[in-house]
Amino acid sequence: MEEKKLNLKQVIFSGVMMALIGSVIGLATAEMSKNRYQCCNLIKIDKGFSSAKAPRIYATVGAIFGFAIGSIQETVRSLTPEDE
Repeated sequence: MEEKKLNLKQVIFSGVMMALIGSVIGLATAEMSKNRYQCCNLIKIDKGFSSAKAPRIYATVGAIFGFAIGSIQETVRSLTPEDE
């Protein structure tokens, strides 16, 4: 019985690709969660995005989750035994 080896390059590549997809999804989420009338706020001084809706945070979290999910998925896929 052959023991399967883990292809580290393939796992990292899969993680990076999913991180890119996750960061794009994070940026889309930041864009959708913006306040509709953010430009017309007369009471407060508008500084752009609030800290809770910063696109950088959403993109970073999406990239981290994407890398984790992509790496785990590729690891599980490569380690499952194949039926013969």
